[in-house]
Amino acid sequence: MSDTYAQFEKRINSVARRHKALAAGYTAEITHDGLITLTPKPSHVYTRLQMLAVSMVAFFVLKATAIAMIGQAGYQARIDVLAAGTSFEQVGAWFLQPGAITSTLAQFLTVLTG
Repeated sequence: MSDTYAQFEKRINSVARRHKALAAGYTAEITHDGLITLTPKPSHVYTRLQMLAVSMVAFFVLKATAIAMIGQAGYQARIDVLAAGTSFEQVGAWFLQPGAITSTLAQFLTVLTG
C-alpha cells in the first residue's frame, strides 16, 4: 500500500512541477496525429543580465556624448563642482569620472560628429 502511495505522490509532484512550468508561459503545438502538446517557454534569467549590460552601455554612451558635446575641460570642471559637494554628489562625481572607455568613445563621437 505504501508503494502505491509513493507512486501517487511522485505523479502528483510531477504534475505540480509541469503546472508551475506552464504557468510561466507555454507554446502549443499540434502533432501530426492531431494531439495538442504544451511545452513550457524557457526561463528568462538571461534577460536581467542583458538589461544590466544594456544599462551599462547606455551609461557609457551618455557620458561619452556629454564629453563630446561639452568638451573634456568643461566636463571635468562640472565633475570638480560635483566632487566638492555633498557626499551624494561626490558619489555621483565618482561614477561620472571619465575613464578609458568613455574617453575613447567620446573621441570617436567627436570625430563622427565633426
